[in-house]
Amino acid sequence: MLIATLPAIHQERLLTQIIQHPLVGELRYNTGVISAYSPRETLTRILLLTERYGKKLWIDLKGRQLRITNWAVPNYGKIELNHEIEVDCPAKVYFRGNDFSELKIVRGNIIYVDPPPRYAVGSGQAINIHGNNLKIKGYFTQEDLAYIALASELGVNNFMLSFVEGFSDITDFQSLWQKYLLINNPNIVLKIESPKGLEFINSFEIKSIPNCSLMAARDDLMINIGENKAEILLALKQIIKQDPQAIVASRIFASLENGSVSMGDFADLALMHHLGYSRFMFSDGICNQYFDKAIQAWENFLSVFDKLDL
Repeated sequence: MLIATLPAIHQERLLTQIIQHPLVGELRYNTGVISAYSPRETLTRILLLTERYGKKLWIDLKGRQLRITNWAVPNYGKIELNHEIEVDCPAKVYFRGNDFSELKIVRGNIIYVDPPPRYAVGSGQAINIHGNNLKIKGYFTQEDLAYIALASELGVNNFMLSFVEGFSDITDFQSLWQKYLLINNPNIVLKIESPKGLEFINSFEIKSIPNCSLMAARDDLMINIGENKAEILLALKQIIKQDPQAIVASRIFASLENGSVSMGDFADLALMHHLGYSRFMFSDGICNQYFDKAIQAWENFLSVFDKLDL
């Protein structure tokens, strides 16, 4: 089963193409994307299409995922984040494309790095910080809270929670949901994106949480896994063992960013299937820039997979 990530709402042609495609089973809206519309109008416009084509919509909340809130130009100085943080300096800040700088100064949600990033870093862009005693203050952002309230009003009860690392992340969400006097348990996907997340899922039985499943969010998980990147394979095995219905996401058909699908892309899909994954999710970048090529490659893979006898 394939989950596709929706583009910005003003990209109407691509938005409709993705939603109506027969190989796309479910859809994800990333609330970290900058929308030209208010959260209410954004969600209303999406629902008009998803309901028309009978597709399930997941709302991806950003939680403690660190994101840049204002454009930061190289050599300008400060970078503003969506959460206040604490960390022992020096630490490393990883930007898009695995570029990194040294974190020199932290003042609440403002950080200063050296050397400056090679390129301007945009509003909404996710970053990762590696350092001792890192603390990200708070879980839900104000935008998360707005989308939870709107979803409860508009009848959407499918959520993905980013960077889940403890029970409080889940119980905080459940408390918010109950605030709106909703009886039915929401469907939630816990996105595992860090070693702390991996440690957390070893501490409980996934079936103990109603309507809950896991996601191997491979992009950030790969960045955060540690110095030995091969340990991502053990993490992927751990996640699917904990939840046989887990979703595997990101870095699918990553070679498209360099021009065309590679043998490695197909080998990656085959390995994920061999590990037990049956739910796959295309990332923002693939859906925004390469959807036609990615969906064709997905169709090609499906046409031969049953013959592999894995």
